[in-house]
Amino acid sequence: MGALLGERANVAVAMDRPMNWWIRAYLLFAAAQGFGIGLTGLFVPAEMQIPLRMTPLNSRFVAALYVAGGIGVILAALSKRRSEARLFVVGFGIATLLILILTLLHWSDFMADPLPHRAVWIFVYVVDPLVALVMVPRAGLWPPAHGVRHGLSRLLMVQAVLFGLLGLVLLFKPDVAAAYWPWTLPPLLGQLYACFILTFAIGAALGARETSARAIRDFVIASLGLTVLVVIASALHFDRFRPEPVTAIWFGAFGLGAVAFAVALAVQRRSSAWLGRTQAVAES
Repeated sequence: MGALLGERANVAVAMDRPMNWWIRAYLLFAAAQGFGIGLTGLFVPAEMQIPLRMTPLNSRFVAALYVAGGIGVILAALSKRRSEARLFVVGFGIATLLILILTLLHWSDFMADPLPHRAVWIFVYVVDPLVALVMVPRAGLWPPAHGVRHGLSRLLMVQAVLFGLLGLVLLFKPDVAAAYWPWTLPPLLGQLYACFILTFAIGAALGARETSARAIRDFVIASLGLTVLVVIASALHFDRFRPEPVTAIWFGAFGLGAVAFAVALAVQRRSSAWLGRTQAVAES
């Protein structure tokens, strides 16, 4: 028992240390990757650096996922302490690991298209999860052993459940998901979407018990960015949506999500002081 308490104390101290250059560099690289791929997909969908053929709507949707992740990791890179960045280091590692596994399982699909992005794709999605696998335990970036509930816990748990269910269906039942998707969705692209959506689900579940007010704020900002960008990308290609109730559900769900996250940011500002007081106790 004494050894376990000592180990927890060491982890807590490690997470409370100032950000160091190599964690910040990893996050800045992740941000460059997310914004590089995402902004290209949003503004020039045909030039998106993914070795798969996609329609402009599918390109802009996956670009929204990349940019939203980029927003989160750039905010984390600007953090002063490790505890404020752990959600995004862990999240980026999970996302890239899932994409690597998907690439290996569908190697022929990713390598079949004569697009000039295959070598970079493979390099990035092999190196990124390996670095995260080493960095998280070495830098003590584990989530707190004893998290606390806070004012946004319910919202984040709802997000975790909804995104988790959607991500699991996209990943393991892509044909079923494609049948109910509001536009034409190739199953492999659905599984690629699942890698990001499941990462946001895991991040929301961890955020629901997070003790760092800054980490919670940054995750909510990233989630707000995701919902807003999805609505914009969808509106740009409204003519590609099916004239069915699922289209109204789609816009309604992401529109409501954008409002919920915007309100949550205002709530989080008021609760930051309380979270700051509980953080030291929860991580000790």
